[in-house]
Amino acid sequence: MSLIRSPLARALVATAAVLGCTSAMAAKRADACVKYEMEYGWSKGYAVEATVLQGSELNEKVGSFTRFSSFATYAVIFWGEGQATILKLPAMSVGSLPMFEGQAEDQEGRRWKIKEGHMFCN
Repeated sequence: MSLIRSPLARALVATAAVLGCTSAMAAKRADACVKYEMEYGWSKGYAVEATVLQGSELNEKVGSFTRFSSFATYAVIFWGEGQATILKLPAMSVGSLPMFEGQAEDQEGRRWKIKEGHMFCN
């Protein structure tokens, strides 16, 4: 799993945590199933809750204009205290999680698979 370790990234996670406390923007929570790429294949599926939002919203929350692609859709997944993954979703996502498993990428360039819901998350 992608763990955030740098001070800047931790500040980003802390700011992104505010997303769970505010609903003024179009950020929404959704059930998701995610897998990450390993050296030989894919991890097991993880049934998680993701906060889905546009890059422009994420930039506003972290006080940046360019850190995230403004027109892209992102999913923020919190794993535990100080641990989060921010996935850039496929272009066709347009504000929501893909219905069928699609490829995503985290900020460190690692590949993930993500889909909406917890059904068949294995």
